Amino acid sequence: RVYGDADFLPVVLGTNLNTYNIARSLHEAYGVRTLALGRAALRETASSAIVDVRTFPDLDEPDRVVEVLLEVAAEFPGRRRLLIANIEHYTNIVQARRAELAEHFLIPLPDPEVAAKLMTKAAFARTCEELGIPHPRTVVVPADEAAREGFGEDLPFDFPVICKPSDTDTYPRLRFAGKQKVYEVADPAELRAVAARMHAAGYDGELIVQELLAGDESVMQVVNTYSDRHGRLRVCSAAQIVLGEYDPQYLGNYNAVVTIEDPALTSAIRHLLESIGYRGAANVDVMVDQRTGEAKLLEVNLRQGAASYYTTAAGANIARCYVEDLVHERELPEIAADPEVLWVNVPYPVVRLLAPRSVRSLVRRARRKGVHHTLRYRHDRSWRRLLELARLDVRVALGYARHLRTRPGR
Repeated sequence: RVYGDADFLPVVLGTNLNTYNIARSLHEAYGVRTLALGRAALRETASSAIVDVRTFPDLDEPDRVVEVLLEVAAEFPGRRRLLIANIEHYTNIVQARRAELAEHFLIPLPDPEVAAKLMTKAAFARTCEELGIPHPRTVVVPADEAAREGFGEDLPFDFPVICKPSDTDTYPRLRFAGKQKVYEVADPAELRAVAARMHAAGYDGELIVQELLAGDESVMQVVNTYSDRHGRLRVCSAAQIVLGEYDPQYLGNYNAVVTIEDPALTSAIRHLLESIGYRGAANVDVMVDQRTGEAKLLEVNLRQGAASYYTTAAGANIARCYVEDLVHERELPEIAADPEVLWVNVPYPVVRLLAPRSVRSLVRRARRKGVHHTLRYRHDRSWRRLLELARLDVRVALGYARHLRTRPGR
C-alpha cells in the first residue's frame, strides 16, 4: 500500500469518525491515503479506499504505542511522517513520549508547558480566570474534598449544577452503572452520590462543579481552530449545534451542526490561544449564557473534534494546515470558514425531525446549500463501504428512538 505522497506520510492514532475526517480532508487536499493505527477496526473506517487500518489490541499501553510508531518509522525510512493523535488518550501518550517520537515524526501539538494550561478542565478554568476569558463559574474539587461530609453545601452558586471529571483521559476508559459524560445534579446530596459513584469506579482525579447554563441545542456551540508554528491563529471555525446526543453516556456530544460567524467568540478564543502560545489544532466547547447572551468557553481539547469535518466542508481544511505549515513550512494565510454550512453524522431526516424548534429555521436555510456527512464521500463508495454506512445509520437512528422519551418538547 502507498500512503501519503513524495512529501509526507500521514499516520493517525485512532480508527474512529475523527480518523476518517482527517483521512478524507487529506484526500480532498492531496489525493493521498492515510495509515491509521488503533486497538480495533471500527465501521467508520472499515472497507475504505482512503484509509488503511492496522490494529493492535494492546495499543492503549504507552510503551506499546511508542513501539508500534517506531516500527512504522522504520518501515517507511526517508519520509516526513506526520503523526496525528485524535483522542485524548493518544494525545496524552504522544505528549508524554514526545522526546522519543519527535526525531521520527512531525507532531502538530502544543508545547508541553502550554498543553498543561488546558489539558484538564481544572487547569483550563484557572487559565481562563487568569486571562479574563468568559467561562462558567467553576469550583475545582480535589478528590479528598469530594469525600468530606457536607460537600456541596457551600458552593458560590445555586443548584442545579453541573458535575464532571477534570481528567478526560482516565474517566472515559472507566466502566460503571449510571456513567455519564456530564452530570446535572439537583442538590448537595445528589452531588455527593455522583462523586462517590465515580470514585468507587476508580476515578481519583479532581472534580469540576460548575454553574448550570440551561437551554437546548440553541445555547450549545463548538469551535475548531488551527494555530501555526509561530503561534498565530489561522483558522477559527465556529458552529451552532443543532442536534445533540440523547444517550446519557454521551451527553455533550452532537450529530449535526451549522457553521456561524461570531466575531466576539473568535476574539475570545484568539486571546486565549495566542496569549499562551498555542500551536496546532484545538477543539473548543462553548455554551451561551441565556441570561446575558455571552458565549462562555467550557473546555479546549488539543486536537480536532470528531465533528470537525464541518470546517473542511466550510472551506477551512485543518488537515491541510498541518501539511502546509509543518511539512512544507509555508506561511499560512488566515482562513475564514463559510457560514450556514450544514454538517451531519446521522441521516438528514433524523435531524429534520429531532432538531429543536429554536434552531429549525437555521437548519432549513443551511439545508438549501446541501448536507455534508463526513463518511459519505464520492471517492470511497465500494459496496462493502456502503453496507457499513447503512449499518451505522440504523444504529444511530435506533439510538435516538430509544432515548426519545427522555427529551420532551421536540
